[in-house]
Amino acid sequence: MISWLLGSPAPPWQYLDEIFEDYRNVGVYVNVYGNVEIVKVSDFDEFHTNTSVLLGGYYLLTLKPYYLKLKKYVAFPTRRLSVIKRFLEFRNWRAIEYYDKDKFLVGWVIYDCENCHEKQKLHLQVEEENLTDEEVFRKHFQIYNS
Repeated sequence: MISWLLGSPAPPWQYLDEIFEDYRNVGVYVNVYGNVEIVKVSDFDEFHTNTSVLLGGYYLLTLKPYYLKLKKYVAFPTRRLSVIKRFLEFRNWRAIEYYDKDKFLVGWVIYDCENCHEKQKLHLQVEEENLTDEEVFRKHFQIYNS
């Protein structure tokens, strides 16, 4: 049904909102060219199971989450272990970390938030490349507090 999205340029968020309005949880991931590579949908709200719409760490090395709709959570990836550790100091924050042997690769930062679609969108728009760890933390924390 939604396989026609695969390989195409990522459509606008509003369009994806319309397509996926009947789903509780959705993940749309794009490659470096902005083309949709993976679409995952689930009616299960857990973020740490194989039915989750959050991809594992090795996928996140080459793919970027473009659209996430999570019923009970907000999640965003980061390649900054220090940012993950700072967020874990707060109550109701969680993380999934991925390692290659003892080398940190990437992780998801997750917090409880019911139907927080706009916050989810803002978190995914944070570009980490030219920011310090402190700036990345501050941007995400400002979105959380908004």
